[in-house]
Amino acid sequence: MNTDWRYAWSKPQVTGDLKTNAQDFYVEEELGFEPEGKGEHLYLFIEKQGVNTEFLARLIARHADIAVNKVTYSGVKDRHAVTRQWFCLHVLNKALDGAGLMQAIGEELAPEESIKLVQMVKHPRKLKVGVHKTNRFVLRIRNLVGNLDDLADRLALVALEGVPNYFGPQRFGINGNNLAQGSRWLAKEPSPKKRLTKTESFWLSAIRSWFFNQALSDQVASGLWGQVFIDDRVQLQGTQSSFKVDELNANLLRRLHQLDLHPQLPLANNGALADTSLLRAHSMEQSWKEDGVLLEQLNRLSLGREQRATRVIPENMVWELLNDQLIVQFSLPKGCFATSVLRELIDFTDVSNLSANENTNSE
Repeated sequence: MNTDWRYAWSKPQVTGDLKTNAQDFYVEEELGFEPEGKGEHLYLFIEKQGVNTEFLARLIARHADIAVNKVTYSGVKDRHAVTRQWFCLHVLNKALDGAGLMQAIGEELAPEESIKLVQMVKHPRKLKVGVHKTNRFVLRIRNLVGNLDDLADRLALVALEGVPNYFGPQRFGINGNNLAQGSRWLAKEPSPKKRLTKTESFWLSAIRSWFFNQALSDQVASGLWGQVFIDDRVQLQGTQSSFKVDELNANLLRRLHQLDLHPQLPLANNGALADTSLLRAHSMEQSWKEDGVLLEQLNRLSLGREQRATRVIPENMVWELLNDQLIVQFSLPKGCFATSVLRELIDFTDVSNLSANENTNSE
């Protein structure tokens, strides 16, 4: 299955290495609200390195002596990075020694793994999946080779115009492993009534993400990714709010060109082609026709009618070029991938993938 998506701003003329060290990829979860300091839920803001999010959640549950389903988190963060994210423990009135908890968990970790408690605070409501607003990234790319003037131009261009909102390669697994396993799973025609395992959910998400990227890639090539038509949906910048376009007028087109509104593209489902404009639906149909069997297998399942913006704008983007290194910092809405920004800047190699063999994500 193709994973070579088209570039919005042409192929970068500089190569470089990402994640030479875990510290070269830093991501911090930003809730978008302040925990209230009281309530039956205990929020832990933890910095981790070399540790999988779900694995850490299970360790927290065991050492806090609570059920695994009483520990929640908003987003899954990359293992091969330094990440800060929130975990939520439903502890009611139970007292918990945060420092002691971290020490006990730390004793089970490998030498290359580490955790640190940054903040502990109570809140009346549970932390649910996808609740956080943004992720802040600080990336260091090493061993730059190529036209650095081109890189400087790209940095300014991406900060101004954004990038296609592709799902990142993390979603598809090392060497597309999630796609391969997901395709084999769908070929067995799983029952739409059966509750999916976490692994099956990973596979399903990877397949739907692939169809989205395939359609978006073709619309990048044709220019549709930045245009809006009657019956499209558009998303407001910096929010999850969207609305259907009933008419094209100067106000809407101005907001589109000022990047206050972004076109949306439906994720694959039975009604996807009816949830957008005729022109965009025709483009999607053409993008997906060679994989009709896989799409038919996918649509046998009960899938939500979801949409995703075609482009994303890195917020508060700043950078510094240091000889053969680039340090770049920006924030992205939840569910968007830093690697989709980086790919428009540098033809990078994820050095951690050379030795890794697992599925990771940074959402």
